[in-house]
Amino acid sequence: MKTSDRGTDSEDDLLAEVKVPAKARNVLRKLDKFLLWKFFVLTVLCYLDRTNLAFAALQLNSSLHLTGTEYGIGSGIFFLGYTLFQIPSNLALMRFGARKWLGFLVVIWGIVAALFTTLKSVPQFYVLRFLLGAAESGTLPGMWYHLSLFYSENELTASWSWVLVGIALSQVIGGPIAAGFLAMDGIGELKGWQWLFLIEGALTVVMGIYVAFTLADLPSNANFLNEEERIWLHQRNADLKAKAVSRGAGMHAWDSLKNYRTWHLAAISMVANIPKYGIIFWCPLIIDSILGGKEKKAIVALLSALPFVISAVAILANAHHSKLTGERRWHVAIPLLVAAVALGVLAALIQNEPKPAFAALLVAAVVWAPDAVMASWPATFLKDAGAATGVALINSVGSIGGFLGPYIIGAIKDKGGGYTWSMVVLAVAALLVSFLSAVFPEVDRQKRRPGSNTMRRL
Repeated sequence: MKTSDRGTDSEDDLLAEVKVPAKARNVLRKLDKFLLWKFFVLTVLCYLDRTNLAFAALQLNSSLHLTGTEYGIGSGIFFLGYTLFQIPSNLALMRFGARKWLGFLVVIWGIVAALFTTLKSVPQFYVLRFLLGAAESGTLPGMWYHLSLFYSENELTASWSWVLVGIALSQVIGGPIAAGFLAMDGIGELKGWQWLFLIEGALTVVMGIYVAFTLADLPSNANFLNEEERIWLHQRNADLKAKAVSRGAGMHAWDSLKNYRTWHLAAISMVANIPKYGIIFWCPLIIDSILGGKEKKAIVALLSALPFVISAVAILANAHHSKLTGERRWHVAIPLLVAAVALGVLAALIQNEPKPAFAALLVAAVVWAPDAVMASWPATFLKDAGAATGVALINSVGSIGGFLGPYIIGAIKDKGGGYTWSMVVLAVAALLVSFLSAVFPEVDRQKRRPGSNTMRRL
């Protein structure tokens, strides 16, 4: 028999004979239905557990007698663990598969998040923040890599935008949720901030167990697709991989480190994270300052949700328009320029003009608008293992900005600069990253026709 000589050829012939299913759109709809919602929920929980400190700080800082610098270091030290463990975590993902590894990471970070309930000292605060960063380090890059196995380069922009909206939503719902928990102060002999950490950590553990039992590692074992759909998706992805190889995309884990575009994106990520995480971790305290410290902390937590409502809408609208036009660079640079101007206005008004200052803070929330578009850039020149390692590198370097943003605000505040000069620093960072994005050397400089992505062709 010739099967032993032509096993691979026979399989290729079979795939070649398979036509795109009559309702091919359903394949992508199924991917959205069975993958995106899981990653959306994971992202919401990830950022709730990562940033609930901002809301807890309204009570926690006085309980632990934290200075602005100590709070800033504790907020930022998360990113030290995040940076050190990100690439090893993603290499582990390649070895063990997304289902097992992501499930394990989520359970561990949920346990660490719940342990914040036991906080009694500044050193313990630093250690738990470091461990939380280490546990969360492989989650977002791992999810991005996993989706890149199922979606094409162009589909990934829109699909990932829904995952990233989870970041903004976590802050939108985080405020009201935090307000409720802070109001539970004294119930069961726990403070409000302890309830906040305990319940949100427990929910994360439950979701991690669910992911470990239900996530599909590859298109070939995605049981939510029928056999014809799995074969079609396999063939489509094989064709895309062949095209990627022909244009020299990174195919091995370490190839991405040799690509200058990877390092350019890493620089963009680092500088962009300075204003983003500066705002995330200090937003409730900034609003409390704008209001003169006179409002109840639960009210401040509720108002802190509003900037992130703006950012959620901005992420989706910007990603949608980028997908329609096929343009990326200016969909990143322009929102960041707008954010830079808004932060400059906030710096000028924060001391004496509460209402205009709050309005400027709302406009500055467009600093998150480019996130989905930026996340699609690596897929234009990195594939397979190189994609996982490259995205991990970009996020690791970006984490430096995640540390600097909150730390700078706290340090300047403790030195008597209030929030005025720290907002100036955030404005300069947003302006710089706008420039870096405008000069990013995209792989294909030829503009795509509007709507020319795979999703629309199907």
